[in-house]
Amino acid sequence: MEDSVYALIDADSGRLRGYVKEVRDSEPIRAVAHPLRLELLRALAKGPQYPLELAKMLEVNEQLVYYHMSRLKRAGLVREVGIDRRRGALAVKYELAAEGFAVVFREREADERFTVLPQLVAELFKEGKPVYMVLSSPEPHGPFRSRGRDHHLAAQIAYLIGAAYGSRARLNIVLDTDRHADLSDANLLLIGGPAVNMVTASVNDSLPIRFDLSRGNLIVSTLSRKEYGDENCAVIELTENPLGTGRLLLIAGLHLSGTKAAVSALFKRGVELSKPNSFDRGTIAHVVEGIDADGDGEPDDAVILE
Repeated sequence: MEDSVYALIDADSGRLRGYVKEVRDSEPIRAVAHPLRLELLRALAKGPQYPLELAKMLEVNEQLVYYHMSRLKRAGLVREVGIDRRRGALAVKYELAAEGFAVVFREREADERFTVLPQLVAELFKEGKPVYMVLSSPEPHGPFRSRGRDHHLAAQIAYLIGAAYGSRARLNIVLDTDRHADLSDANLLLIGGPAVNMVTASVNDSLPIRFDLSRGNLIVSTLSRKEYGDENCAVIELTENPLGTGRLLLIAGLHLSGTKAAVSALFKRGVELSKPNSFDRGTIAHVVEGIDADGDGEPDDAVILE
């Protein structure tokens, strides 16, 4: 059974505190009952660590750390994120499997007072890096002399981020023509495809799902080997930042209607979009297609094509 993930909302402010996984058996509870294991989890909340680093931080024996990390891993509370050779031996790096864990006895209906940010958006704000939302300039620019026409959609996303995080978000909003913004050591939220957004154009070839402008603007998935050409299609994908360190979230349609569909999907289908692509369980990248659910001629919902 797939783990259920819940947004942890502050009941007083309505703001997002993090995402927690549901605990369905007693093993994780028994695992955290040991005081040292609880301290190890708190130490890993600061970022991935090797057992030697944890041992020095907590002033305990390294082998003792290995023993307790094995128990935490078995309980599903931590996971391995890398192996390095140190002094002729292999060292395993660990990270938290989730920001927190919860036992849920009774579920409630959604409360409209609380703002829930989709998890793939929240990933940009986990590590304290500055986040740059990059919009396409409204002036003609780039090889296609395009104008950005999706700023109202970006405002919806910015509002949701502000409601969830307030000033803690460290959100900076810049145009793709701004040469003064340092995007190399930041998390990026790109709005718009490579025909209109020059930063998207600079990273397009590095994306698992990308745009092919040479054939009339198609979405091409390297994961499924499929192509999508409907004007209401769009990409929503979370990857490493090809321009430097950090993460990159792209929300872009083949046309404005596709970007509108993507933003609609972000609000209505954030849980599904935060899961990996069905063709590659290690990659969060999706193609969506807008649908006109209320018959007014404008996409107001979306289906996930992959």
